Amino acid sequence: MIIQHHIPSLYIHIPFCISKCIYCDFNSIVTNSQVVDEYLGTIEEELQSTIKKYSFKTVFIGGGTPTVLNETQLDRLLSAVTKYVDIPNLKEYTIEVNPGTLSDEKAIIMKNSHVNRVSIGIQSFNDRYLKLLGRIHSANEAKDIFSNLRAKGFNNLSVDMIYGYPAQTLNEWQKELEECCGLGPEHISAYCLTYEQGTPIVEMTNSGALNKLSEEEELKMYEFTNDFLCDKGYNHYEISNFAKQGKECRHNTVYWENREYIGIGAGAFSYVHGERYSNIKNVKEYISSAKSKKRLKCFSEKLPQKQRASEILIMALRMTSGISRKDFIQRSGFDLNELFQKQLDNLTQAGLINFDDERVKLTRKGLSLADSVMTEFM
Repeated sequence: MIIQHHIPSLYIHIPFCISKCIYCDFNSIVTNSQVVDEYLGTIEEELQSTIKKYSFKTVFIGGGTPTVLNETQLDRLLSAVTKYVDIPNLKEYTIEVNPGTLSDEKAIIMKNSHVNRVSIGIQSFNDRYLKLLGRIHSANEAKDIFSNLRAKGFNNLSVDMIYGYPAQTLNEWQKELEECCGLGPEHISAYCLTYEQGTPIVEMTNSGALNKLSEEEELKMYEFTNDFLCDKGYNHYEISNFAKQGKECRHNTVYWENREYIGIGAGAFSYVHGERYSNIKNVKEYISSAKSKKRLKCFSEKLPQKQRASEILIMALRMTSGISRKDFIQRSGFDLNELFQKQLDNLTQAGLINFDDERVKLTRKGLSLADSVMTEFM
């Protein structure tokens, strides 16, 4: 009999897209059907050899664009998950979809495979900004896909939105949020547009083709988002994430609480028994290593205890509830004051964190300046 080790979460990476968005620095490549089939075979093998000794509460299939797979391929992927994961034990089973790649058949395959949460990468309800990003769907298509998923019986839908486009006004962003809330998703992720080195959007900004919004304007949009969505009945539970009561993303909460997870696929990370490791990132190398029975792991680290404690605190502060003193001691082996008395005092005085005897969390001002607060604990 196999004794199962309880690990909260399983992540499966599908690195394929139809085209690459100008801001994206994720591990993704443009599709090629033969490579996709080989990749799915490799994922099945990795699932079979890795996860039989684990039991999970959440599964998250992300990318790339998982729904870029054709119907047969998507069915093959989800059947493999059903085969190796104890589906009745799952509390949450999410797949990311792109409105430009989701057909009726694919939605039915997802429903029949027990997927119970769908994260839709809409990004914008303004066709001008969708075009700028290089998205392959229109605002109307996004709304149709949302209604279609509802009609298929999906009652836990999340929408990804981006704000802070070059030349975007607060007024335009308010209209987008109104359209988004009008659909009534259970969960909304709202991210400020990022400019990652090496992406086309950075070149376009450097050459003067695009003008980046000022930090003040981005901050206004962030604060407006928080107020607007809270007024609409969403709980602001993480820096960029908002959920209706009880619909917080359980899978991502595992990351923020620095708990264990297994990652399957090219470039996927795992965190087990205090060790963080990742698979080979290059898709073809990942496939050929599996074929020749070589190691798929290409990186691994075990942080010293104090560094791990810093990481626990930094990740927990992403959540608006922060972390209780008791939890911190339990998970890190240290008392908060013992490690961070000076930083906690300074940040409390600056009005960036609330720290009482019970718990530490970011203030409203701290949420807006989260990155600089986090660096204090590194």
